[in-house]
Amino acid sequence: MLGKDVTAEFVVDDGAGRGRVTVLQLCWRACDPLAVSMSLVSRPEHPALPQGSWVAPRDALRTGLNQVIGDGDVRIGPDPGHRGVRLDLVDGDRRSVVVVSTTSLRQFLDRTERLVPTGQEHTEQELDSVLATLLET
Repeated sequence: MLGKDVTAEFVVDDGAGRGRVTVLQLCWRACDPLAVSMSLVSRPEHPALPQGSWVAPRDALRTGLNQVIGDGDVRIGPDPGHRGVRLDLVDGDRRSVVVVSTTSLRQFLDRTERLVPTGQEHTEQELDSVLATLLET
């Protein structure tokens, strides 16, 4: 199971004729099943456009489908406008608010659960592998 990744991209701003697209990229790795990496990128890239990287617990994303969770750099919860799931993301002085489809986020999380179900994130074999890697360095 190690080495398996689940990724997804969500267009969070189509640029509405401005010639750009902002995308939220999610990446979950079976070798680190508790965490989901999130990157906000704009295409084409420009320093004034939304960008940043965060890590959130997988279970926080699942909880955020139905209720607000998190503080600090990442807050997740249902969008008050009922458009999906709202992510409030802070990266230094930059703040970004993105809304993603509840159904699409749930499908992403379900794909991760099929590989490593909640509660089974750290099997003895995975812990042995992580320990062996740490001892090699």
